[in-house]
Amino acid sequence: MTSGPTVDEPAAPWSLWALSATVAVAFGVLLYAVSVLITEEAAGSVFSATVLSAGYGGSLLTGGLLAPVVGRYVDRHGIGRVLMVGVVLGAGGMTAFSAATEPWHVLVAFWLLIGPAGSMTFYEPAFVAVDQWFGTVRRARSLAILTVVGGLAGPIFLPLTSFLLDQLGWRAAGATLASGLLIMGLVASVLVARMPFRPRRPMDSPVLSLARDVLRDPRFVVYTLSIAASFAAVQGLLLHRIARFEAAGFLVATAAAGAAVASILSFPGRFASPYLADRVGGIRVQVVALSLLAVSALVAIDGSQGWQLWAHFVIFGVAFGAVLPLRATVMSDWYSGPNLGRIMGTQWLVASLAGAGGPAVVGLLRDSSAGYALPMTVVTGILVLSAVLAAVSGRLSGKALDPHVT
Repeated sequence: MTSGPTVDEPAAPWSLWALSATVAVAFGVLLYAVSVLITEEAAGSVFSATVLSAGYGGSLLTGGLLAPVVGRYVDRHGIGRVLMVGVVLGAGGMTAFSAATEPWHVLVAFWLLIGPAGSMTFYEPAFVAVDQWFGTVRRARSLAILTVVGGLAGPIFLPLTSFLLDQLGWRAAGATLASGLLIMGLVASVLVARMPFRPRRPMDSPVLSLARDVLRDPRFVVYTLSIAASFAAVQGLLLHRIARFEAAGFLVATAAAGAAVASILSFPGRFASPYLADRVGGIRVQVVALSLLAVSALVAIDGSQGWQLWAHFVIFGVAFGAVLPLRATVMSDWYSGPNLGRIMGTQWLVASLAGAGGPAVVGLLRDSSAGYALPMTVVTGILVLSAVLAAVSGRLSGKALDPHVT
């Protein structure tokens, strides 16, 4: 059982809400806003899809490389300082991207600033903080709050970014959003810091030793491959979905509205899936959600009909919302303990290596085939594979990875 403050700690509710709000703003600025700012009306008019995809994909890679380090730090010291550093880096990265005039400027902004910021401000360290603060006592409720508040990022920041793009241009819009991230993040970091933290005792085995241990755990390996596959596919969809329907003849504003609807429709899944996982098992719920994501990618292969646009966003929203809390639930069930941050960070490193390639591969296939039919077909197949791997992992047992070794 995890240690740390109990759910009766007076600072706990404020800390959870502040953490959730920061995650929402970070996602809104560093993910959803970027998906609008790379369209042909914005940065896509200056840089190629390959450059923009490589920049974003590289940010996933650098963020993933830092994930084990960030996870180990959160295990030992809590999330407060990590969150503060992350919002500063994220604001700096968006500002640098907005001022970019050369392809290498884009790569530096994403790889060295936005990527590391994501590893500190997205769900990964937040999931560990929830486990530290609440253990399994109120896990479902806490994860539901975290992911539901995080879901506000899409409905707020997609139309907001589209509006700012129309009114200010993409460079000023990006700089404005960066300022909002910095202000909101720093205020929330102060509130999160009010949560007392009792350091847990993570094992001191070296990175190579931990890597050897996880490779000997078949359940961890297969589940991680499922997470990696789904993350690569979903990142490709998230970054390119607006551009995909723009290429099919729809207005950016229409596609952005569809994406905002998807975010709204993700709320029921975000809220319900942790409770469903407690009742029927996280893996079962995850397999169903991943299968629905595959269907959402399938209808985007052609993407030229109005019903295809709306079917994609409706199905994607419901399934994506359900998927989000499930990894934290499954990993907490299997590995909750003083090394959860490090274990999840190691898993996220692998997932990020795959996720970094997702947007880049979609961009390359789009450029080489002069359309999105081929990349959407590939994404559909990857999501089907992810669902199969998740189902297999649920039938395996963990053998080597003991999260309680000190």
